Amino acid sequence: MLARLFRADAPSVHSHVAWEDLPDEALPPPPLCEGLGDAQLPVTTRVPLAQAYFNQGLRLLHLGWALEARRAFAEAARQDPSLAMAWWGLTLARGVGARFTPDRAEASRKALTLAEGATDLEQRLVVAASLLADKGPANGRPAFVREMECLTDRFPQEPEPRLLLAGFLLDGYESDGRPGQGQPYAQLILRDLLRAHPRHAGVHMAWVQAWLPSSRPEMARESAELLPSLVPAGSPALLASGRLLLRLGRGLEANRCLEAAVAADDAYVARESLPLDVAPSADPALRLLSEGCAEVGQYRGAQVWARKLRQRVDAAGSRPQAVLFAATTLVAAHLRFGFCRAAAEVPLELGDNATVAEKGLRDAVRLYARAACALETGRLGDVERACLMLDALVPALSEAPRSEGRALCPRDVARTVEVAAQELRGTLDARRGDSGRAEAALTRALRLERRLRPVGPALFCRPPRETLARIRLRFGREEKALELALERAGERPGCGHSMLLVAEAHVACSCMSEAARDFEAVLDLWRDADPHLPGLQRARGFTSGGCRGRAALRRVPDAPVDTGPVPRGGGGPWTVHGG
Repeated sequence: MLARLFRADAPSVHSHVAWEDLPDEALPPPPLCEGLGDAQLPVTTRVPLAQAYFNQGLRLLHLGWALEARRAFAEAARQDPSLAMAWWGLTLARGVGARFTPDRAEASRKALTLAEGATDLEQRLVVAASLLADKGPANGRPAFVREMECLTDRFPQEPEPRLLLAGFLLDGYESDGRPGQGQPYAQLILRDLLRAHPRHAGVHMAWVQAWLPSSRPEMARESAELLPSLVPAGSPALLASGRLLLRLGRGLEANRCLEAAVAADDAYVARESLPLDVAPSADPALRLLSEGCAEVGQYRGAQVWARKLRQRVDAAGSRPQAVLFAATTLVAAHLRFGFCRAAAEVPLELGDNATVAEKGLRDAVRLYARAACALETGRLGDVERACLMLDALVPALSEAPRSEGRALCPRDVARTVEVAAQELRGTLDARRGDSGRAEAALTRALRLERRLRPVGPALFCRPPRETLARIRLRFGREEKALELALERAGERPGCGHSMLLVAEAHVACSCMSEAARDFEAVLDLWRDADPHLPGLQRARGFTSGGCRGRAALRRVPDAPVDTGPVPRGGGGPWTVHGG
């Protein structure tokens, strides 16, 4: 999908892609592969292998797998040096960022030069791509869209131009839920394509990506279920399916897709003897597998997947950004279950070549985890110092130069740190008994969280909405707490922690029949959970303990932010050193 190629839509574990600095002609030749879908577009060539590699590049373009799309198009150009559409593909598949502008312009120039003897469809596609190459994705957008609209009007039965246009127009959703500028238009195009081409893997991939960031991911459920059979070797499609199914609370199906993505990537790198950091989907899939285990109450499972990610990162060369992403995955697993001391002890050594953004995120994670330890042991002065130090990180990161490509952007890190600082501040104020200041800090954290860009780092603190709901419960604002809890559970229907919060809010509101239903849902979501979870014990006590058990649950737990056990022990010194 062009939207994924021109606008990165998820943070990358690895900041660089293998061969991204190589010219197109120097890329190693790929094998012809099965399991990537069956999209095809006849082009002007007399070389069957050139057509086959072009079709493979087109399929990979629909998946947003830029590296392999480039390799396929480059091989098509080797097989037939006169094939204009091979250079068209190389124009679109080049990486994001201004540093690749000369490469895109050169590929476009070659495509335009060779297109004279091509079909009308090919010539128009080449011209449309040249508009993006000349002006860039932002400035060239209106002209590109207009040219593609003319092309789809001229060739209404051809699915590929319409799919390329829809893939380019996918703009996601704003923080208030409104669709981006081209989003409704793209969805209309994709609806027609789904009806006319119900087995086209690229169409289903685009449909999943269209609804994944929305408040209605269920719109793409059927496509997410179908993609693994249509594209069994396309790990980006498997990752997208797993991500959407996880949002829908369908953990088992999501895990199958995510594990299949890891297996497909492992087979890919083994088959071609490639480094692990070339694999497009295994690392984010492992992160999602860890998050999915946490949601269904499997603390040990969450740790297993996080440690597998770290092992993979170490085997790939332990670059700072990759190490940081793996470490924060394990930190998040510990914090989710209330094991703050374990979170504070996760190694976060990055080396001397770490960027400003990487160092800033490392320091913030250390400060937050240590502050969580101090909060649980009553060292509120240490928590106050941590809040001040987190606040001090934000201006320096906000003023640092932007990064390009897949590297962490300091400004995105600053936004994430600001959310964590406000969440921690709100928790501290609540512990001090100041409900007004706690509510204000956490409300600010919620507003900031909604404005986080999807390309930024994952939020490493506890969910601000859950924290605010528990604090409202603690200070007697049960109905407002219930509203927040229901909102959170609606976003994460497969998360037992969120449903437990809903159940406890219903208990606080004396809605016992609703609470009984919610606790049953918790037990269902956590049917394979680790047996030691206190939340699991509370759910069992409510459903089996009768009136006495229900009365005991009316008291709000002293710890307003965790559903897990309260650890004991110190959090270490507050000075953050380079690691």
